[in-house]
Amino acid sequence: MRPVAPGISVPDTKYKKFALLMTEFKADSVRASDTSSNTVVSTMPACEIQYSPHLCQGILPVNELRMNVRRCVSSSTLLQIGDELDSAEVEAIHFLCRDNSSKTNIQDLLEDINDGSLPLPFGLAEVLYVIKRFDLLRKYLHTPKAVVENLLKSCSTISFSYRSLLVGISEQLEESDLESLIFLLKDHMRSGGKLKNKTFLTLATELEKMNLIHPGKLDLLEQSLQNIHRIDLKNKIIKFKQTALPDRYNNVFGVPPSNQRVINVPPIPGEAINFHKDSVPVQETGEFDQREEERYVVRKETMGFCLIIDCVGNDASLLENTFKSLHFTVMIHRYCIIEQLESILKDVANMEQHINHDIFVCIIISRGNDDSIFCTDSSSPGFSLDRIKYFFTGKSCPRLVGKPKLFFIQNYIAQGDKDLDNMLEADGPTTVCANRPPNIPVEADIFWSHCKVEEIYLQQSPSLPSLYFRFLSQLLNDVEKRKQKHLLDIHTELNRIVRDKKEECIIYQQHTLTKKLFFCPC
Repeated sequence: MRPVAPGISVPDTKYKKFALLMTEFKADSVRASDTSSNTVVSTMPACEIQYSPHLCQGILPVNELRMNVRRCVSSSTLLQIGDELDSAEVEAIHFLCRDNSSKTNIQDLLEDINDGSLPLPFGLAEVLYVIKRFDLLRKYLHTPKAVVENLLKSCSTISFSYRSLLVGISEQLEESDLESLIFLLKDHMRSGGKLKNKTFLTLATELEKMNLIHPGKLDLLEQSLQNIHRIDLKNKIIKFKQTALPDRYNNVFGVPPSNQRVINVPPIPGEAINFHKDSVPVQETGEFDQREEERYVVRKETMGFCLIIDCVGNDASLLENTFKSLHFTVMIHRYCIIEQLESILKDVANMEQHINHDIFVCIIISRGNDDSIFCTDSSSPGFSLDRIKYFFTGKSCPRLVGKPKLFFIQNYIAQGDKDLDNMLEADGPTTVCANRPPNIPVEADIFWSHCKVEEIYLQQSPSLPSLYFRFLSQLLNDVEKRKQKHLLDIHTELNRIVRDKKEECIIYQQHTLTKKLFFCPC
C-alpha cells in the first residue's frame, strides 16, 4: 500500500494511476479525516472541486472521459471544421472564449482551443456541442454528443455554463424578439442600441462591458425577456441561477465564483478506494433540461431543406417565401413529368448537405387520383405516393436519420373519381383519414399531410394558391404560434380552418414523429 494523503492509502498496482490523476488535477492539498462529512479538496487553476473521501470512484471516470474527449486534432482537420462553420456559429465560439481570448480569426482561435494554448476549462468538443454542431463532433472528433453532455454535466464551470446559456438564448430568439430587446435596453448602453452587428450575442457583449450582466447578475436580462413575453427563455435563466450559481458549497481557496467548478460525487459505502468506472446512462440529446429532450433540435441558421415540386403553378412562390423566412434552403421544380420526378427525388435524397440541416420538407402539388400523382402527364397510372417517402427513409437517405421528414401533398383529383366521392360525408367536408391512405414506412420521424380536392376548384381559380397551402403558410408565418405550438397542433388548426371554409376537400395526416417539432430554434 502507498499513502497518498493522511488516512488514505492506495494499492501499489493502482498508485501510478492515482499519481497521474492527481498530477492532472494539479492538487495543492488533500485533506481528509475519519468523519463521514469530511471532504477531499483539490485545486485546479481558477476552480475548486469537492469530493467525498472515496474520491477515486468519482474522479477517474470524469478524468478519463475528459482525456478521451479532449484529444488534439490536426491543423488540416481544424481548417475543415472552420470551413463548415457559418457566421452565427463563429460568433458563438468567439463569445464562449471571450473571457480568455480576443483573437478575431476563427482558425487561430480553434488552434488555441485545440492545443491548450489558452487557459480554458473546456475543449473543442464542448464548443461544438454548445453550438449544436453534433455532425462535426461525429465527423472529425469521432465523439457522440451524449459523451460530451456527460462531461459537461460532470464538470462545467459556471462561466462556461453562463456563456452556453446565452448562446442557447441567441439561437432561440426570433428577429422580432431581438428588435424588442434592443429597444428595451438601448437606454442602458453607451451606443444607444446601435450595435455593430445586430445579434443577441453582440447585445450581450455590450451589456457585459457595462457590467450590466455577468454570471451573478442576470436580473436585467431576465426582466427584459419577461417584458417581451419570452417566458421560456426567462425560465432558462431562473434554472441557471438555481443550479449553477455557487450558493451551496465552500470556497476554501477564495476563488472567484465565475471560475469555480464543482463535481458532486455521492458518498459510496465501504472502506476501500475503488478504481472501476461506473456506467452512467446518458440519453443522446443536445439539451440538459429533461423537458427539452422532448423536442427535435432545431437551429435558426440551418433550420432545414425544403423541396417544392409544383406541377400546377399556383403555390410555389408562396411556399418559397414562407420557408425562406424560416431559414430553410429552398429548391423548386416546376411542371415536371413523372420521369423527371423520380430523378429529382433520387438526386435530392443523395445530397450531402442534409447533414447540415435539421428538418427535411417535401412539398408536391399535382393533379392525380386517390393514391398517385400525374405531374404534367395526361393520364394514369401516375407516380405512386407510397414511393415518395421511401426515397428518404434511413436506408435510402442515411443523412436524415433521426431528423424529422415532413411531406405536404396537394392532390387535385380528376372529376368523376369515385374514391374521392366516397370519402366525402353527405353533409360536407371532412378531415378524417381517407379510406386508402398511403402506407407510411415503418420508420421514425416521418410526418405525412395529404390534401385532396376536386380538380374543379383548380379550374375556378387557376392562379390563386390553394386553400391548404395558403393557410399553412399563414400559420407558419405567425411568430407566436411557432413558439407556442408544435407541428401537430399547427396541423390540427389547419384542419379546422379548412373545414370551416366549407370547401370539399379532405386532409389526412399520419406520422411517426418521436418528439415535438417546433418551427423555432431550441
